[in-house]
Amino acid sequence: MTDELPDLPQFGATFMEFMSLMSAAARGRESQLGERVRAHLGCDPRELPTTGADFVIPDRPNMQLALDAVIPDSELLGFVSPHGGMMAVGLTDLLGGHPMAGAIEPGPVQYTDVEVGDGRVVRCVSAGVFLASRNGAPVVLVLSSTEGGPFGRSKLRLEGCSPQDGVVSALLGELRAAMREHNVYRGRVISLHGDMERSISVQFHALPEITRDAVVLPPGTLERIERHAIGVAQHAERLRSAGRQLKRGVLLHGPPGTGKTLSVNYLLGAMPGRTTVLLTGRGLGLIEPAVRIARDLVPATVVLEDVDLVAAERSMPGGDNGVLFELLNQMEGLDDDADLLFLLTTNRADLIEPALATRPGRVDLALEIPLPDDAARARLLRLYAGDIPLDDEAEQDLVARTGELSGAFIKELMRQASLRAALQARPATGADATSTLDELLEERSTLTRRLLGEGADGAAAPPPFPAMLHAFGAAGIQVPGLADE
Repeated sequence: MTDELPDLPQFGATFMEFMSLMSAAARGRESQLGERVRAHLGCDPRELPTTGADFVIPDRPNMQLALDAVIPDSELLGFVSPHGGMMAVGLTDLLGGHPMAGAIEPGPVQYTDVEVGDGRVVRCVSAGVFLASRNGAPVVLVLSSTEGGPFGRSKLRLEGCSPQDGVVSALLGELRAAMREHNVYRGRVISLHGDMERSISVQFHALPEITRDAVVLPPGTLERIERHAIGVAQHAERLRSAGRQLKRGVLLHGPPGTGKTLSVNYLLGAMPGRTTVLLTGRGLGLIEPAVRIARDLVPATVVLEDVDLVAAERSMPGGDNGVLFELLNQMEGLDDDADLLFLLTTNRADLIEPALATRPGRVDLALEIPLPDDAARARLLRLYAGDIPLDDEAEQDLVARTGELSGAFIKELMRQASLRAALQARPATGADATSTLDELLEERSTLTRRLLGEGADGAAAPPPFPAMLHAFGAAGIQVPGLADE
């Protein structure tokens, strides 16, 4: 073994020549897919620039419907990727293989069936190559997807090339327009859900039919909600022509079980044809895609239930929540003339970040939905009694004994009274309601009452902090039922 060092310049030149020869040899081993692509384009695809775009997974059916509409006569080729959808496949990968996973071979086209409500299923290409033609120019598009995991959020990837400059960009623009035109979410009620793999799924919903008489609120409250939500929608064109803002937010706050969700469902049913995006639970973290869908499909409504879970006061433990800032930014970034309604509900107005109310363009109407008073409880008893006969004496007794209890409690009271009679195979009576109430008011039923809306001390939830009241006042927002301390 010699101690002499090699001639470094000569070694470098030899190494570069070796790499050049290896690259040329690799280019010479064109895949079968590469041969089909070359034949369609009439030139070497490796010499052409590529143009790509990313789409979210919920847009898969919209993408398929757009492809069917824009390039219906395209030839579709399949391929098998050795990395199993963990990474998107581009044209470079298709022609020469992926450096981390090896060659991509021809195979069957991969499809995914997507349910889009009402029993309808759209068969979507999840991985394939489209050989198409636009305005006399050949075009190749590669569609692939990533399914989350360690490489980031799940997404659809569409990448294309053509020997004619600008054709692919124009085609992508046509596809985006067709996706909006054929969007399966337009006019529907949907909810977004995320999982640990950062993948987003969509569910379609059929909301219960809620009549106006079924919404029992303090006098004038429902009328104000209707005017702000439904009234603006009904007169959108007139307001827009006058330069008035259409974007708006309504916050309904109050103890559990008082009718906030019921009011929201009534409003949604009273505004048919609007696209509605529901966010609850873990779905509250998907504000950006929810608002994007709503913005593309106006007129639309975004419902955020229990918004205190993401919009907590930043001074509270755990209140430094990035989702709050996402909510504020998304609400601020929308055009004022977009007929976009935000409906927010919370059981804890005292935890709502004051900025949600004080910064312009967010919430412009905040209404308390309190526990029902005597008159409201009488209406609720008659509403939920159904076939249970209640005379005046029984009704007055039930009204007196359900003070500081919610509408949800009264609804459950009547359900259990009917169940009590059904188990004995007889019609329900007012006595069943009275006996059921005796049982529910027992000490051992404390947790049940709390679950149905009673406060921990038998009263309503505590009023908002003075800071919250001050914030609403500074914003010029009326908060009926509350007063500055």
